Amino acid sequence: MNRKIIILLLLMLPCLAWAQKGRHFEFDYFVLELGFSGSFNGAPAARCDHKYFKGGEGLVHLNQVEAVSFTPGFNAGLQFHHDFRSDNVGFITGVVAHWWGNTYKYETPQKDVKLSECNRIMSIGVPLYIKLSDEIYNRQAYFYFGTQVDFNLNLTTTQKVGSAKLSTKDYNDALNKISAPIIIGFNFTIINFRIGASPMCIFNKDHVIKVGNQEVKPYKDMNSMTFFANFAFTIPLSQWTIKRSYFLSRIF
Repeated sequence: MNRKIIILLLLMLPCLAWAQKGRHFEFDYFVLELGFSGSFNGAPAARCDHKYFKGGEGLVHLNQVEAVSFTPGFNAGLQFHHDFRSDNVGFITGVVAHWWGNTYKYETPQKDVKLSECNRIMSIGVPLYIKLSDEIYNRQAYFYFGTQVDFNLNLTTTQKVGSAKLSTKDYNDALNKISAPIIIGFNFTIINFRIGASPMCIFNKDHVIKVGNQEVKPYKDMNSMTFFANFAFTIPLSQWTIKRSYFLSRIF
């Protein structure tokens, strides 16, 4: 599915450029974005009573590790830009496929076994940004801020001890279906950088599981805040790009 979305977005690039041939691009145009991101999160806020490791002596309780964890991700999207005629204010919307997540680390009381749990989410997001600049179109240099409403479709959790993978499972029933991070960023020509913070936990904190004969809420003490940084390439599907490429100018 990941590959199909990226291929579809790439195929849309020449189609959109051809469809808009001869139109005035300066105030309304599409932008293709391909980027890489990294998410940062802290440890759960309290003791996790549901985490155990099955060793030679049976089940051993795991304690959370107080550390900041990093989870790599990437995104591919198609944005629609509308710039006002003053050329210093505009807005951005569109659709983006976003792969992100967080990682938690645990260890046995003797600290001889360390387990990492990586939660990866596939989301379809709708960016809602306001952008500001002294000259937006010709320079493609602007600051922007806002949010991205993410519709979270899939959650896969992978557990590892060292480099050995223990299990990979889907936990879609425990996933919060919508998240909306706060975002601020900067674009210069085809380079884009943004940072953000999601104040919502990716898990439903009221989700209940059974551990033995007990019912527990395994995510009630999860750290809600996830921070991220995103580096991307942005390609305006307009005469701005065509004028900067001899090859494209011969075609369009």
